[in-house]
Amino acid sequence: MAQTRRISLVAILKWALDIAWYVLWALLVVSAIGTALSLGLTALSFLGIAPDTLQQGLERLSRYHVIVLPLFVLEIIVLMIITDRLRRMFATLIAGDPFVPENAGHLRVIAVAIGLYQLVAYAAQGLLAMAFTMFGQPVEGGVELSVEFDLNLAAWFAVIALLVLSEVFREGARMRQEQKLTI
Repeated sequence: MAQTRRISLVAILKWALDIAWYVLWALLVVSAIGTALSLGLTALSFLGIAPDTLQQGLERLSRYHVIVLPLFVLEIIVLMIITDRLRRMFATLIAGDPFVPENAGHLRVIAVAIGLYQLVAYAAQGLLAMAFTMFGQPVEGGVELSVEFDLNLAAWFAVIALLVLSEVFREGARMRQEQKLTI
């Protein structure tokens, strides 16, 4: 008789986090190389030692990519931190002991990382608007560019909720440890 193996939601989520982890690594490598090349080519252009054919391509490419690519790399790093902490939490869940003090710290780091991600997104939005203004680049199709501050209340609520949950986890782990010591 063949045994059927039940696949749990935890296993599926852990598998998805593992895939996301490796995809983020690949994306980080590609974007870091692109950022380094863009910064290097911009430096060559600034110093005036870039060939004419390269100079024309740089004028179109480097104006915005030099500003946005480093922030994109930073966003990927923040997403990697969140993914890594979630993977660590799922490892304790799969091991059958999710209420450990380390998970409170993981939740706290995830909350701070989500807040940092939002701040980086605000910075990218502002710097891109500034670049469009400084370089006088018209938007394709004649549409006017209007940059509005987009406060993502759901993300900031998630930060607060995760901070509260981290304290709940910390206190629950402390109470569990006291219960283990009680005879």
